[in-house]
Amino acid sequence: MKTIFSGLMAAACFAAPAFAQDEKPYSIDGYVGVTTDYRDRGLSLSDRDPTVRGSVGLYHDSGFYVGGGLAAISDSAGGDAQANIFAGYNFETGGFSYDFSVELDSIHGSGSSFYPEITGTISRDFGLAYIRTGVTYSPDGRWSTPDSNSLYLFTDLEVPVPNMPELTIISRLGYDMREDRRNLWDYGIGLSAFIESFELSVMYENSSLDGGLGKGAVIGGVKFYF
Repeated sequence: MKTIFSGLMAAACFAAPAFAQDEKPYSIDGYVGVTTDYRDRGLSLSDRDPTVRGSVGLYHDSGFYVGGGLAAISDSAGGDAQANIFAGYNFETGGFSYDFSVELDSIHGSGSSFYPEITGTISRDFGLAYIRTGVTYSPDGRWSTPDSNSLYLFTDLEVPVPNMPELTIISRLGYDMREDRRNLWDYGIGLSAFIESFELSVMYENSSLDGGLGKGAVIGGVKFYF
């Protein structure tokens, strides 16, 4: 969406140079969506029930950005809402994109819990495939393991379907190294389709965690980007 937005702004600049001074050095992007199950690293944060999520961010041409998100959840500790605020910096060099961010994740319900995270990623669009890989460190644990810090390694792979530009094969692989807990794998594969400002997706997600929260499931969702 940001690429489309930038292209439209560039076209407007060539069409009406007299108004160039009115262009703003930032954009506001976000989404609202519904999904049949809210999965976080392969684990269900909505007790395998449908939920609503949303996020919005302010992105500056310099590469800095800030934003936040909100989701309805249902965790084992009585949480019924998840909120997060984030800030970061993104830049490109040598054909690769680098992103560094900090996030404060929080769970609210019978009480409130807060979990900071630090993430770094590197990505590149190779034309035939888009690859992003990164690492996230959670020094105070997470909603699933609040007493255990975590180092999470992950890779996302997206491959456009030949002759069908609206469709993309999406996949994810992650490995969560948790202090004093069993390490976990999570993975998923599915399809994503963009229709104007809407994204439709269906994905099979699973985790190596024993029990209901990590059990594999086919998850469908729709997002509206603005």
